[in-house]
Amino acid sequence: MGIGSRLVTSFFIVIAIMVGGYSVYAIFVDFRTTRTHANQRVTLAANKVDRDLKNCRATCDGYADQLLGNSSLMQSFLAKDRSGLDSKLQKFTNDIHFPGYISLIEPDGKVFFNTETPKQFGYSASAVSEAIQVSLSNGGRPYGGTTDFTATGVVAVSSIVPIKDNSGKLKGLVVVSQPLNSMYLTGEVTRFSLEEPEAVKDVDLALFSAKVGKITAASDGLGHGRGGDFIKELNEKGAKAFPNSVLGLGVRPLEALIVPVAADRLDFTFERSGRWWFRYTLPGLKRQDGTSTNYGDILVTTPVPDVKNQLLVALIGSTLFGGLALFLGLFFSARIKGSVEEPLHFLIDRTNDIADKKARIPPLEGLSGDWLELGELIDTAVSTMRSTTQNLKLKVSKQKEELEVRTQQAEEAVGKLENLNRQIATQSRQLAEVSKQINQANRQAIIVQHKLDAVLQSSTEGFLILDQYGNILTANPVFLNWAGSTEGQIAGRQCFDLVKRPGETKTQSVAGQAFARHGGDPNAVINRFHPEGIIYHAREDKKIEVLAHLQPIVGEDSNIQGYVMVLRDKSLRSENAQLKEEIVNVLQDAIRKPIAEGESRWASVLANASQSLNPQVTQSLSELRAIYQTLLGVVDSYLMMYGGFIPEPVIPKEAIIITRLVSECLEEVTPHARERQLLLDYKTVPGLPSINGNRDSVRSVLVEVLNHLISVTAPGGRVRVESAIRGPEMRMSVTSSGPALPIEEITDMFVGFVQGKHTEDTYARRLSLYLARNNVERLGGQIWAESEAGRGTAIYFTLPSQN
Repeated sequence: MGIGSRLVTSFFIVIAIMVGGYSVYAIFVDFRTTRTHANQRVTLAANKVDRDLKNCRATCDGYADQLLGNSSLMQSFLAKDRSGLDSKLQKFTNDIHFPGYISLIEPDGKVFFNTETPKQFGYSASAVSEAIQVSLSNGGRPYGGTTDFTATGVVAVSSIVPIKDNSGKLKGLVVVSQPLNSMYLTGEVTRFSLEEPEAVKDVDLALFSAKVGKITAASDGLGHGRGGDFIKELNEKGAKAFPNSVLGLGVRPLEALIVPVAADRLDFTFERSGRWWFRYTLPGLKRQDGTSTNYGDILVTTPVPDVKNQLLVALIGSTLFGGLALFLGLFFSARIKGSVEEPLHFLIDRTNDIADKKARIPPLEGLSGDWLELGELIDTAVSTMRSTTQNLKLKVSKQKEELEVRTQQAEEAVGKLENLNRQIATQSRQLAEVSKQINQANRQAIIVQHKLDAVLQSSTEGFLILDQYGNILTANPVFLNWAGSTEGQIAGRQCFDLVKRPGETKTQSVAGQAFARHGGDPNAVINRFHPEGIIYHAREDKKIEVLAHLQPIVGEDSNIQGYVMVLRDKSLRSENAQLKEEIVNVLQDAIRKPIAEGESRWASVLANASQSLNPQVTQSLSELRAIYQTLLGVVDSYLMMYGGFIPEPVIPKEAIIITRLVSECLEEVTPHARERQLLLDYKTVPGLPSINGNRDSVRSVLVEVLNHLISVTAPGGRVRVESAIRGPEMRMSVTSSGPALPIEEITDMFVGFVQGKHTEDTYARRLSLYLARNNVERLGGQIWAESEAGRGTAIYFTLPSQN
């Protein structure tokens, strides 16, 4: 953009800001002034309306008291003489020059006589007027205020007083009313102009009836369609035509942001159809809840200038003056542009000629002042520096190329050396740390092994270490002494060949099938287990009655790897109770603690070893860590049996698609459900995300819960699986159609087998549900059951949805 364009743009912006700003300010001042004056006029008029309505009510109260004191008139009413009432009320109104009407109402709420034109009798005033109804229901309670009980529906200011006989019995009501009609509103406007002609100039009044929903009366200034479009809109739409702020929604109109309106009058002041309006509400009888009947509004209004005309005048004026100012700006911009660009272009062209080494260079005679001095400086600088600059360019270019090559070579060498040093230092530290941890781990493993052997050798209880199929791997001396055999004689035999059920006879043959597989199902051992048993001596005629406990050993994949069977001599049960506590303390403090501390370090060691050490060393470290985990699992199993301690296992986690896992579990238990004649279904929500966890553990929990509910559901029923996300967790529910289970069964469902409380035939089922609870809690969730009569049983368990 050249200097000419910049000057024109600057002039245009300055002129637009000045003209536009002045126009907006003038419109704002005029708008604020006219609306402020209009608001002052309607506010003053509204105060006068309030004053006159109060005076009118006081007048009606006085006339009503005079009517009650007129015994002749009251006798005609009690005698039901309408003709007599007509003449007497006509004389009364003529004497006092009362422009309103008088109504006499019977105790049943019907109008007996009314001086309103046209005269109508017999209709129920209490049915259309809450004030009449309340006054009659309260034994003739006086009332003064707004009413609209007449057949014509005219809104009036009334005074209601009771008519009672000498005994105090209610005989009727006297109602003196001043109608708020066009004559009254015109009289009010005339009174305002006489009292303060300048303060309330051009103020008019209109009455909006809430019952009719239209303008029912107006002063002469608003009559005959002179009220503008807003009056027509009120007659068509009713109260909906009022602005939202007037309806009490708390919205400030635009004019209220500019005009200083009192805060308590914001909801009653607005501008419509070229007029400023104020709503004077006519409330009726107040109810007990604090509300009151709304009979309508007296609209106080005065005309205000139209903003559109002001905008048009301001636009025309700003266009004329802005155009003249812009023309002058263009003229001065052209003169300034010429005085700057001509010598500047001359110097630019001359400098280009010098750079191109032309033979003929234009002289500087046409320049003067600063432009001439600038041209001479250009000549001097170009002539003296041209040859020097060329020589320096050549030298700098060569030196720069040589420096860049040498710098690059040096940076590469330094980088390689630093990387090599870092690698050597890192590997040295890692080798030293790994060697230290391997030596420490070996020492701890030996110590722990000795301690475990000492516990097994010194225990007064029998221990059997079993594989996942119930085959004996090892036994402690106590059990070998009870059985009268050596460890080599019983190794590999089925544990139930030596631990008999109560009532079973001694096996005559010592030999047995070693390391037999029992259908490939690890749960077969749990199903055959019995909490009490008898161990027969192999060579002598004696036996030991024992209490048996079976604890599964669960691996990292949550599958059963083996069992630990603890056998207690019933006769030594009381002595073993104290010993049990001592064993728990030894296992937890002296054995498990060092194993757990050593095993916790292997994660970081193996993570670094896989990147920096030889694969053979990494494999050895992994095998050593597996030994630690096995030892920790054996110790945790002992602690779970004796001390109720549930360790936190290291469970591998993977992404689990719940819908697919549920489908697989339902397919697995389908034969069981078909055998029970049950219907299986699955209900979930769309877009259910995957969760991180151990798939086999979740699968085993869901299958065990399904099998249990299938077993307790009546034939012909249904078992349903549901899944949903509840905040940070996934909730799974398995529901049964019934019957409901006892509360004792729901309470003890996941506590396992309790000796003396549960029957032996429920041991396998209770142990399986106990293991299911352990799996859920190890995964960071919870499991519980609910049952209700008529709705069946439901088992819920939760799993973390984000890990």
